Amino acid sequence: MSGSIAEHNTRTNITISKELKTKLEQIAASENRSFNNLVITVLKDFVSSRNTSK
Repeated sequence: MSGSIAEHNTRTNITISKELKTKLEQIAASENRSFNNLVITVLKDFVSSRNTSK
């Protein structure tokens, strides 16, 4: 089914500046990955760094 997400995932909306989105899209393209994959990776890295610093 198109547009469906895995049961262990959830969909969320965020508001970011157009400039930030453009920069993230450029980074994702330069790394041959999707915008979504880049954002997930960045968020996982952030959470991991917060967990290890405590």
